[in-house]
Amino acid sequence: MTVDAVTSAAAVKRSLAWMVFSCLMFAMVMVSIRLYLTDLPPPQTVFLRYFLGIFLIAPFLHSTRGELFRSPVKKVLVLRAVLHGSAVFLWFFAVLSIPLAEVNAMLNLGPIYATIGAALFMGERLRFRRIAAICVAFIGALIIIRPGFAEIGIGTIAVMATAMLFAASDLFAKQLKAHHEDNSIILILSVGISIMMLLPAVAVWQTLSPQNWIGVFAITGCATLGHVSLMRSFSGPMWAAQTGKYIQLIFVVIFGIVLFDEIPEVPVLAGALVVLASVSYIAIREGRLRKQANLH
Repeated sequence: MTVDAVTSAAAVKRSLAWMVFSCLMFAMVMVSIRLYLTDLPPPQTVFLRYFLGIFLIAPFLHSTRGELFRSPVKKVLVLRAVLHGSAVFLWFFAVLSIPLAEVNAMLNLGPIYATIGAALFMGERLRFRRIAAICVAFIGALIIIRPGFAEIGIGTIAVMATAMLFAASDLFAKQLKAHHEDNSIILILSVGISIMMLLPAVAVWQTLSPQNWIGVFAITGCATLGHVSLMRSFSGPMWAAQTGKYIQLIFVVIFGIVLFDEIPEVPVLAGALVVLASVSYIAIREGRLRKQANLH
């Protein structure tokens, strides 16, 4: 096996590992919202999360402000902030409206959009086994969603729109890595969404309780770590990062059962097992490829 094959297999494993950690962090964000922020208006929560996130990521910034202002991709940075901010607002609404497992199950449509987009617009290759793994994971999501059988309410519609917006944001983030370091991209996102959500937040502002502050700091810390690891995962192929996103469903199902007594129905559990099998297959297969390459 060639050196390129070894490098590719290693990149896939790193991408999956970073994405799994990212998924755990974002699952923790969902849990924190349900535990501490159910009484706080979503616009205020979104604003505080990203405003505080600026101060959390800024000390780790290596770029200067001048470099960011002279960025050749300023429009992409702004567009991503708008898309991601809209997605986060809809996501917060959905988390407070429907069971966590259902929210995450429908978000599993996002990696499909992002992976296909990467193949169409970024020239990434999709071999048969990789396509098959993504399709199997998608089938797992459909088992949970049960289109045509389960009731579709406003929370469901919100999270379906969220999946598309997050997918577009991921594709732009992948593009931005060619021009800026990860922390710069995250900082600009936080600044953009803070500006975007300022007026909506002020319009519904209410005094935060100690419990609310715990929730705000929890989601800010976990979400920032989630974004950092998300950007790291994009250093590998997009299909690997997006396939790894499906593992978040497992975390969310477990948290839902343990913390909120949200016992998933049989289709939810069956779909979760299908998703886990798909992601495990990719991780194990790429690991074997690397071992075979080392032997040669």
